[in-house]
Amino acid sequence: MELKKILQGIDGIKAKGDLSLDVKDITNDSRKVNIGSMFVAIKGFDADGHSFLKDVIAKKPSAILVEEGADLKEITKLEDITVLVVKDTRKALSIISSNFYDNPAKKLKIIGVTGTKGKTTTTYMIKEMLEKQGKKVRINWNYCCLY
Repeated sequence: MELKKILQGIDGIKAKGDLSLDVKDITNDSRKVNIGSMFVAIKGFDADGHSFLKDVIAKKPSAILVEEGADLKEITKLEDITVLVVKDTRKALSIISSNFYDNPAKKLKIIGVTGTKGKTTTTYMIKEMLEKQGKKVRINWNYCCLY
């Protein structure tokens, strides 16, 4: 998918490189980067994705998305890789993923069941009622997804 389309809905992007390039997949796991990937560096509790940029660059991704304030020494001289900078990479990843996978949440109807007691029983009752009406239903702990 074209990078420009993937980035729709993200405010304040600073970009260096080609926004019309094709992105084959998106990952925030440096071990899963391939040629044509887009790597999103996320600061986690145990590790910071920005610390893996040298390894990621060696794998020749199409694009790298980093957070403002990140040390960009490793990626300032890149010619072949588009570098994107945003305020919050975690938030940007959710928007990017939604765009890349054609907004799957818009295709689902989700029913949430909350409370102290009776969630499982209620969830299975809802499931039965919906299946009787010909709906495809999937239960995942305390919610139902209708397909």
